[in-house]
Amino acid sequence: MKKVVATTMATLLFGLSFPVNTFALPDNEVSANSQVLAKVSLPNSGDGSQSGADVDNKAKEDTIAKKIEGKLEAKDITVWEEDKVNWKDGIKLKEQKDEFQNYLKDAVVTDLDNRNTSAGSEKNWKGRLKVKFSDNSEVILNDQNLLVINKVTSSDNINAPKDAIKTNFFLGEGVKVSLDKEEKIGNKENPVPYRTYKVKPGTDVSEYKLLATKKNIFDTISAKPINDNYTDVKWQPKNGKVGEDNKSFTATASKLFTMTFKFVGYDRNSKTDISSDKLPKAIKDKLPQEQKIKEGESFNPDKFEDTINENSGENKYEWKFNGWNPTGPLSINENKNFEGTWTRSKVEENSNPEVKPDPGKEEDKKESPENKNKPKDNSKVEDNKNNNKSNNTFPRIKANENKSSSNKIYTRTTKKESKTESKKETFSKTAKYTLTLNSGEYEVLINGQVIKRQMDVKPLIKNDRLMLPLRSLAEMIGTKVEWDQETRTAIFTNKDMVAKIQIDGNEIVLSNGKVIKMDSKPLNIKGRILLPVSNVANVFGLTNGNTKDGVDHNIEWDGDTKTVEINLNK
Repeated sequence: MKKVVATTMATLLFGLSFPVNTFALPDNEVSANSQVLAKVSLPNSGDGSQSGADVDNKAKEDTIAKKIEGKLEAKDITVWEEDKVNWKDGIKLKEQKDEFQNYLKDAVVTDLDNRNTSAGSEKNWKGRLKVKFSDNSEVILNDQNLLVINKVTSSDNINAPKDAIKTNFFLGEGVKVSLDKEEKIGNKENPVPYRTYKVKPGTDVSEYKLLATKKNIFDTISAKPINDNYTDVKWQPKNGKVGEDNKSFTATASKLFTMTFKFVGYDRNSKTDISSDKLPKAIKDKLPQEQKIKEGESFNPDKFEDTINENSGENKYEWKFNGWNPTGPLSINENKNFEGTWTRSKVEENSNPEVKPDPGKEEDKKESPENKNKPKDNSKVEDNKNNNKSNNTFPRIKANENKSSSNKIYTRTTKKESKTESKKETFSKTAKYTLTLNSGEYEVLINGQVIKRQMDVKPLIKNDRLMLPLRSLAEMIGTKVEWDQETRTAIFTNKDMVAKIQIDGNEIVLSNGKVIKMDSKPLNIKGRILLPVSNVANVFGLTNGNTKDGVDHNIEWDGDTKTVEINLNK
């Protein structure tokens, strides 16, 4: 190697020229340096040696770009707006050959015209692509097309990407669409097809704004209620994101139902109905206006808590609102007419100056002369204190439950006081009970005195039957009652009639052998046994009904005030 270098230097410095073959170089020492030497020292004398240009041309012939030249062509790319573009999708081979495919595998393709897919109009961008291979050789492809498609496009757009989802829009119940004097009416059972679009998967059509209208599809279609009986147009489902399992949307309107109102009256004294036109003006003015309520919504008419006073000739009345029929709240699915009942009571003037109706004054709490020397009725207390038999022991009955000292007593003037003395005497022997269902409080009226009591357990309604605690029931219907703990049986006795009720069943067994089935089985609430009033009372000849049936019964139910009156004198 040193010899070659020395000889080369001598030739350059002194112009010496020797035949090339006079050098004896080892075979393994041939290198690029010898090529450089040949290019510098040998003249271009046509002796068969290559020039520098020839070497460059030969290098170009060996590049990938030269080998694949003419084998590539531009290809159209279709993408959704705002999608990232893979520019390699814009080239393809004219000839499918493994060698060329390997070249493309490592190639990098870029866009020379900075085209983008930002949101905007659908358009075709024409541009140039540069393909750079692994040996850094390059090829330029002209006239490559980039088609950018809006996320929501027409259903007949043949250029839409292959993953486009056909999405349908229908008109359902209560809606219509007017377009160019043409009107389409929706249908509840068979929604009417209106529009179809091709949509990019995952696009929320409730938010995406169309290019032409700058509105979303729902607002563009602009479905409206067909008439005043519908309102509040909505598209279902609420999820507007398009997918293979969510590609059908229907516009529907909420149906409206009409709520109308009517007032009627009821006179508690005469137990007669009062027509709407005869109600006081102050009540008529409160009548609600007609209302429209959406289907499925809950509705409850307003109640009136105030009292209306009326002067009618020589009479004075007090009106109170009892409630609506039907009662609310209701889930509305049809037109409703609500009837509100106002009940009037005659205001009685106090014609007896000796009787003071105010129970709050001290003098009213004094015993009346006729009761002053009467022995106190402590029979119920004595039964519990002195009788040691098990059949006189009631479940959880308190010894002081009916002590008169724990009850409020005041004097009330009644119409019965104006009747004959014989009738008054009969009335004084038997009490009248008035029970308020919601509170469990009841009044005992006897000899013009009202005693207020409170039950430990509130009565209730079961199977349309009023249920009362066992001991209170016996007291009110005028019977004696005993309790057999072993057989869990209540034994009611009145004169010669005995009725036995085993509280785990639903039968009343009479002493004459007759068996009566009760409408409701006895209830055990907080250790107290409750029985149906009407079933037990009927056994002992008492009648029952309601205040509006025009018949005087021993037991009368007032549905307006939720009270029951038990009066054995009727």
